[in-house]
Amino acid sequence: MSEFTVVVANGVWPSENIMDTLIEKSDFVIALDGAADRFSNWDIVVGDMDSIENADAHEPDTNPENSDLAKALIKYDVDAIVGIDGGRLDHRLGAFSSLFETKSDAILYFDEWRACRVGSEGLEIELEKGTKCAIFAFGSVSEVSLNGTVYELEKEDLASGTRGIGNQSVDELITISHTGGDLLFIWEANAL
Repeated sequence: MSEFTVVVANGVWPSENIMDTLIEKSDFVIALDGAADRFSNWDIVVGDMDSIENADAHEPDTNPENSDLAKALIKYDVDAIVGIDGGRLDHRLGAFSSLFETKSDAILYFDEWRACRVGSEGLEIELEKGTKCAIFAFGSVSEVSLNGTVYELEKEDLASGTRGIGNQSVDELITISHTGGDLLFIWEANAL
């Protein structure tokens, strides 16, 4: 059985129900920098240690090329990420970009939404019928196919823009594939 790893960032945390459930389910909890000051049941702290109270107690990763989240995603196989909402806009956008630069399969958890990268192997996800969802191209994405939604795609090229938002599941299984580029799938949370 593989480990379930959670990253807790120092932004706005989702509801206690989400946080408690993910942390209880986890085998390994990573606190990003200053998030370690906000709770105690973490296994390791990752980051440059610029916002934690007791920085000397932890080994900083001072590589300026990566955000604290990207540093954690490079070092660990992460399943869930919380605490990236709110705060600085560059950090929030950087969380999405971190998924792409590290090719992470982690899911970003918000109170009412979830988001994940669609890798080159594609994505199959079960959702309740009627779930709001969307895909976002970061740059150019080749031959995108999307099935199980009101607005489907069949091997269409997408570029950064608003095409792909405002969709909804019509089947319980959504399948997404592409042949290259950075594609994000987001969906309305109706279950953890």
